[in-house]
Order: sequence, then C-alpha cells, then structure tokens
Amino acid sequence: MPTREEHPGSLRDSVTGALRQRIVSGELAPGTRVVERQVAEQLGVSRVPVREALRALEREGFLEERATRGMVVRRLDPEDVAMLFAVRESLEVVLSHRLVDVLDDDGLATLDDLVAEADGHARAGRHADAVGANAAFHAALVDLAHSRVLSSIIEPVAGRMAWLLNQHTEPGAMVAEHRAIVAALRSREADRAAAVFSDHLASSRAAVASVDASD
Repeated sequence: MPTREEHPGSLRDSVTGALRQRIVSGELAPGTRVVERQVAEQLGVSRVPVREALRALEREGFLEERATRGMVVRRLDPEDVAMLFAVRESLEVVLSHRLVDVLDDDGLATLDDLVAEADGHARAGRHADAVGANAAFHAALVDLAHSRVLSSIIEPVAGRMAWLLNQHTEPGAMVAEHRAIVAALRSREADRAAAVFSDHLASSRAAVASVDASD
C-alpha cells in the first residue's frame, strides 16, 4: 500500500503498481471507470501521483480516456489479442529452453506446490485464489529462469496476458496444463517443453476466442 512518506517517484510507481494489479486481477473489469479522486482517497495519497499513475497505465494500454466517462479500463480488441499471443508464443520458446537448462529440483518442487495450491482452490470454488495461484505459477517460471534480460522482456507481456486470461478462462482448466508443463520441464527435453508451452498457449487462445464469439 502506498504511503505519504515515499519519494514522489516511488509513490507514483507504488500507485501505478497497485492499480495495475487491480486491473490484472479483474478487480477493475474492462469498462470500469477509474476516478482520480476516488483512487486517491482509497490509497490515502494526494491526487498528483494518482494522475501520473493513470497516465502511465494509459501509455501501457491498460486504460483509455473517453470523452464522456474519463479514464476507463480498456478491453483489448482482436488485433491486440492476436499480437499479444504471437509475442508471448515467441517468448515461451526462449523461456522453456532456458528453464530446461537451469531449473533444479527445488525449482520443480516450487512449481509442483503452486500447481497443487491452484488445484485445491479451484476444487473448493475459490476462484480468485485459484487465479492468483495460476498467476504465481507463471511468475515463478520467469523467476526460476534466473535471467534479468528475459525477465525484463517477459514481465510486461505476462501482465497483459494475465489480464486477458483472467477475463476469459476458468482457473481450474489451467491446472492440468500447468501440471503438464512441470512434467515436460522435469523431462529435461527442451523441444517437448516448448511444445507443451505452445499447446498451453493455444488452449488459452481458444478459450478467449470462444468467449468472444459468444459475446
């Protein structure tokens, strides 16, 4: 939670991060108005860092300004979605090969635990917790690759993917696919791991297309 004592730049970044997380998690759904005054009151900060955060999130593509409603959470259009999946697929190939090279038994155990956690939440009907565990699984994959370059490139894309998939997919459906990813990484076969990552992405894209077609 941002605090008034933070440096102005840090405060802006904290507010930006807090709002981005609310959008990615689905707490702020597409079409939701994001009102500067209300956000400032909720976070206990002045309106200046909130205004800067809103502009930053607009540049990142999470928000858009409408003449009649002010800032609202964007809904990605089909062209955005197609490009997002194309970029992510290319990055998944690099990530899977890197993980096969560097992932150790402790890392595999971490992934197993996250899959089990998501499964438990999904079975108990705790949707938000299952979504969080699935997001943590993908974040762990990037962390366990131990590459600052790869992390810096993947993380912005990963945030947008999480935002998109939280709107369209059921977290329980991802558990089996995440389990298959861990099995492929455990096999230490780079091509197999890349293929499983690709299948997971194709399944997610099909889920998005299915929901969009029914809207």
